[in-house]
Amino acid sequence: MRRHDVDWLRILALGLLIFYHIAVIFQPFAHYIYFIQSQKSVGEIWLFMGLINIWRIPLLFIISGMGVCFAMRRRTWKELLMDRTKRIFVPLLFGSLLIVPIHGFIYQSFNRLDYGYYPNAGHLWFLGNIFFYVLILCPFFYFFKNNPNNILIKLVKQAMKFPPILYLITLPFILEAEWIAPEYYSNYAYSPHGFWLGMMAFITGFLFISIGDDFWKAVEKIKWYSLAIAFVLYLIRLVQFQFEGPFSLTVVESWSWLFTVFGFGTTYLNQPSKTLSYLSKAVYPVYILHMIFMNLSAHLALTQPDGTKMAWTMTSIEVDGPAEKAELKIGNQLFSWDKSKIKPNEETEFFMHVEDGVKSIKLTPDGQGKLGAEFSPMPTIVPRYTAENISTGYAFLNFIIISVLTFMGCFLGYEMVKRINWLRPLFGIKPVSIRK
Repeated sequence: MRRHDVDWLRILALGLLIFYHIAVIFQPFAHYIYFIQSQKSVGEIWLFMGLINIWRIPLLFIISGMGVCFAMRRRTWKELLMDRTKRIFVPLLFGSLLIVPIHGFIYQSFNRLDYGYYPNAGHLWFLGNIFFYVLILCPFFYFFKNNPNNILIKLVKQAMKFPPILYLITLPFILEAEWIAPEYYSNYAYSPHGFWLGMMAFITGFLFISIGDDFWKAVEKIKWYSLAIAFVLYLIRLVQFQFEGPFSLTVVESWSWLFTVFGFGTTYLNQPSKTLSYLSKAVYPVYILHMIFMNLSAHLALTQPDGTKMAWTMTSIEVDGPAEKAELKIGNQLFSWDKSKIKPNEETEFFMHVEDGVKSIKLTPDGQGKLGAEFSPMPTIVPRYTAENISTGYAFLNFIIISVLTFMGCFLGYEMVKRINWLRPLFGIKPVSIRK
């Protein structure tokens, strides 16, 4: 039986993803991840984005795992792999060769950079992870399909009679956060954390559907309790830790939001509608297209920088090395420097990027002329602006304008794509069969 609440939550998750990306434009760290960056930051937006950031990506992976479980009910393993190749790998390849480079061109134009064609997965990294999970987990999934009453499913169904036991799910995710590259915990894309958390959430989503109604009854019963727990932990993370709380609390908060979303979803969203039918078909192409229209909207609405500088981000710092003695930290960015001027044991002036401009620092390289730090393999493109008094209200208005223009462009793009039969498979939509 089709679950309409899962369709709604998929739409919600991808919609929040787009709003999140737009919000990044108005944060001081946007340039770190090659996003167009507004001259004026709006920190207030992050009060909401910080709330959703810890569960929006896990929700997408869980729903993707659920989708595979639904799809397997009427497909052989060969049919499943063929379907996922058409629906995921083809759009990933097409997007990497064309869609991502297009929004890259717009980014280059906004920042007054030289144009270059750089094919890569970009924001479509999620599709690459999902396709890989399907390939390697297919035998595991088909074991569960052929053995629906295996011992694990029986135990979990029995446990669901006591809904709070759902919180045991947090334990492996806490271990993942503590043991697997904790320094990348805030990053999902192209990181060990994103890969392993994604796989665990993907498997969990598959198991939730395998359990059947017992899972949905459990989350429906605890939804108000999980909401209370999630909100209290969010306030603690915000007030006490400025969004960077202990991993254990963050994981419990994340899953509390997820239980809440699934609980309220099964209560209020599990019913068909024309709006749901339309958005379910549109959401995938909209996700693929959104970075093009987001960058184009930002280019139209925001002030362009006067130029850019290349900065190198510190990824590690040696104990008692020159960088540590200068009180530098991982994540600090030094602008490009002339290596010929760096001499062993001689104090040298460097320039560091800070939120409101440039800061001069003094570093004394060691006897080998090294700075005692490792740097990112690729430079960060830092925009440079002429000082201008822009109000927070005006910047927030730009956030609204970019949001409206982005969604308008995405849905217009979808309307065009769905009318061109040969384009449909490139955006994950089945072609229309033409009967003679």
